Amino acid sequence: MAFLQWLESAPFSTWLKESPSLLAYPAVLFLHSLGLIFTAGPSVLVCMRLLGVGRGLPLAPLDRFFRVIWIGFWTSAASGLVMLAVDATTKLANPLFTVKMIFVIVSVALMVLVRRVVARGTAQAEPVRGRLLAAASLACWVGAIAAGRFMAYF
Repeated sequence: MAFLQWLESAPFSTWLKESPSLLAYPAVLFLHSLGLIFTAGPSVLVCMRLLGVGRGLPLAPLDRFFRVIWIGFWTSAASGLVMLAVDATTKLANPLFTVKMIFVIVSVALMVLVRRVVARGTAQAEPVRGRLLAAASLACWVGAIAAGRFMAYF
């Protein structure tokens, strides 16, 4: 707990929390949201295709989206760590933070598995597996986003 309190009172955290500048906390929050958009958005597109939406669209070209997904994920993760440093004791005490992190970890694991299905082109050979992974991935992203938003009210 002492480390978390030190982290919150560090000069950078204090500046981020108290500065009226748009380059402080609002910029970090914007980067977090942008990262989420570029992570969850393309993931939803790939998963919807695996679920059968847009059957005329070939799966192989969708493999290119995973580079964007990973860039978005790391942007969101880095900005999320910065936001955590600002208010670590409160966020880590919030049960929804744990729920959010579990959903994020499971979402990332599912994203890796979905990529294997897309990259190997096994969606036609194993349609049930691809659909189950896609549905689970969508559910976990919705859970992570909802838990993150609800943290402010809990």
